[in-house]
Amino acid sequence: MNEEDMNQDLERLKRQWNSPRNQDMKTAPTMFQGENTDNLVKWQLDIKEELARIEHLLRKHVPKVDREGNMYYAEPEESEQIFNETGVNEILNILSWYLNKNIILSNFEEKEIKQRCKQFSEYLTNFIFNNYQRFGLDTKEKIKHYPMIVMNLVNTIEAAYNRALNGGERESLRTARTVQQSEPIYSSPQMYPQNQQQSKGFSLTKPSTWFGR
Repeated sequence: MNEEDMNQDLERLKRQWNSPRNQDMKTAPTMFQGENTDNLVKWQLDIKEELARIEHLLRKHVPKVDREGNMYYAEPEESEQIFNETGVNEILNILSWYLNKNIILSNFEEKEIKQRCKQFSEYLTNFIFNNYQRFGLDTKEKIKHYPMIVMNLVNTIEAAYNRALNGGERESLRTARTVQQSEPIYSSPQMYPQNQQQSKGFSLTKPSTWFGR
């Protein structure tokens, strides 16, 4: 190989190394799709969306779509409202003590979960009943909704506790991270250009065979 050919091969090697594909290879994370896994963990532990959904339900908001196709929540007619502002805020405050990552990431036995949910059901029932006028339940029609609302709220809390049954949520996240850490950075044959070159006469002692012409 003359000097001109060697210079051409070295220049080709330099261009290949600085290509976008190899830049991604050089800056690849140490764990496969680490960012996606982090997003999954945050999504599993983030209960803000659930609390927002419950607030819309308690306020009897009506989902609608505007002319641009965007969804929004409209305020119901006053006659359709069940709880007033005080009632909604008091109930959401109670739920925030139970719908949080500390509960979800705990470790409870089935018997303990049943006891806690029974206690919550009794407390919530008595709390709303003792404050029904202050919370806006001032008509027979509104009071009719009371048992169903309590039941659904209790079911929501029970579902949160069941995520912590025998530490299930913690184990689930631990397993996801273990699997994710064991994955290789490159998971398809197309991501191994050096192996493809080896099958085409690759020679460690011949720079001209490192990358195809």
